[in-house]
Amino acid sequence: MAHYPYTLVDVFAAAPLQGNMLPVIHDADAVSTETMQHVASRFRLSETSFLQSAPEPHQTYRHRIFTVEQELPFAGHPSIGSAAAWAKRRGLSEAEVVQLTTSGEQRLHVKLDGSTAVVDLWQNPAEFGGEGSFETALRALGLPADARHPSLSPQIVSTGLPTLLVPLTSADLLRQITIDWNALDEARAVPGGDLPLGVYVAGPAAADHWRARLFARDIPGGEDAATGSAAGPLGAYLKHYSGQTSIVIDQGIEMGSPSRILVRTDDGIVVSGEVQFLAEGTISLD
Repeated sequence: MAHYPYTLVDVFAAAPLQGNMLPVIHDADAVSTETMQHVASRFRLSETSFLQSAPEPHQTYRHRIFTVEQELPFAGHPSIGSAAAWAKRRGLSEAEVVQLTTSGEQRLHVKLDGSTAVVDLWQNPAEFGGEGSFETALRALGLPADARHPSLSPQIVSTGLPTLLVPLTSADLLRQITIDWNALDEARAVPGGDLPLGVYVAGPAAADHWRARLFARDIPGGEDAATGSAAGPLGAYLKHYSGQTSIVIDQGIEMGSPSRILVRTDDGIVVSGEVQFLAEGTISLD
């Protein structure tokens, strides 16, 4: 039986037991893909991270990310949480990290202060896919026709993981959502692009302040508490269509796991948030 160090963190969290929880398994070169998937299915969190040796000298580590059902090419809260866990394990107060994921390389900046870290993540350039149907999306969400945003439309956007963005007229509508999963599958099937795993529903609470919810079948319970891989696309989308270059996103409110995500798009797509360190130890894997 081999033993691997691991770190448990809360990501996009202002305090412990908020945000999105993430287990990070370090030094995982010898862990098989099958074991990684099995471990993730046992943790039953949104994602589980495994850090391996980087193949190139300029890269810090290879990062593999698993949901309970599959490996992802990229994800936001695992990227931010893993960078913080990697730096803390080495006793660093500040670090520049280059991670390698299936979607490419991403740069991160980590600053630690005791049991908290602040991490900036530079995501991949945005790729804009097909536009979805407002009628189908609102039916899937159980919302009336007047919930649709007056000037924005549903669209698939990716900064490493395709996501269907559904803009609403107001953040207040988020608490009224009731999901029809079959209709949500229909809403995700947007022509002209990869099938997005998640649907990110967002509405403005103030000029530069949005609230959001993320729904996906491969997340236990069907909803994610904080989704950096969707926040980046939302920031790029709002810059493209409305010129906004800095937004705050609150997510997880309806789940009782409040999360805060900062996005700026004036120089690349940068997603930032706080990380709370919860536990460190070893995990035994066959």
